[in-house]
Amino acid sequence: MVIVDTHVHVFTDDRKNYPQTRDTPRAGSIPSITDIGQTEWPLTTAETLLSLMDEAGIHKATLAQAYFVYEYDNRYTVDAALAHPDRFASIVVLDPLDEKAPDELSRLVREKGVTGLRFMRGRLPASSLGEPATFSLWERMQALKIPLVIADRIGELAKVRKVMERYPDVKVSIEHSWGHTVGKPPYPALDPLFALADIPNLYVKTAINNIEAAREGGGTVEALYTKLMRTFGPKRIMWSSNYPAHPRLGGLKGRLEIFEKELAFLGEEDRRWIFGETALTLFPSLR
Repeated sequence: MVIVDTHVHVFTDDRKNYPQTRDTPRAGSIPSITDIGQTEWPLTTAETLLSLMDEAGIHKATLAQAYFVYEYDNRYTVDAALAHPDRFASIVVLDPLDEKAPDELSRLVREKGVTGLRFMRGRLPASSLGEPATFSLWERMQALKIPLVIADRIGELAKVRKVMERYPDVKVSIEHSWGHTVGKPPYPALDPLFALADIPNLYVKTAINNIEAAREGGGTVEALYTKLMRTFGPKRIMWSSNYPAHPRLGGLKGRLEIFEKELAFLGEEDRRWIFGETALTLFPSLR
């Protein structure tokens, strides 16, 4: 079974070549800067990540641009993927309201082998990705056959439904932020996510945060993932570590082990899709 981590971040302490918008730990230092509401991120270069992946038995990974470190400067994420094309694919972040974004996406795909675009709300207005000003970017994604991953509050997801329907050939994956809080079964708090299940090109990315939320919500991990499976099916669900975010939730190897243990109730074929095949559908360059 090919295991693909669909959401992992890399960053370097080489601030000369890759300036940071927020300071992060240097090699050998004690972390002192926190992400929004999170414990300190350990320094995770591409080389560090490869070593951790080998230890964990993870074959491939999609590098999601570390927005809180670099914002729209995608160079380190892109360079890391270019240096290790047999292991990494790059997912960049652009401002969807920037009129130059479509051409920049084309350049990154054509010249840098970028394989995905990430919408990170950050400081942007709510529902920014559904605004008419973004239609040219959606058109470009559709033409380039580039998938989109969305990080936004679950209450905002319905606002991008119409644009997803307008561009049905764009494969869209909702990041794990949908489930920071899930509540109790049958999970009415997740109704905005479940309401998108009829869109065939809509995928769901899950991470260690969602497992923690299932435990804290008064239900069980099995109950939450049974609901996800019944709603979306294994061919539209992908696992991810979300490493190195939330260090209190453990290292890369430990996160995979937790997922493997918690999803052991599923059949082998279902797990094959969740842990790798679904990701390879969206990011075929990783094959």
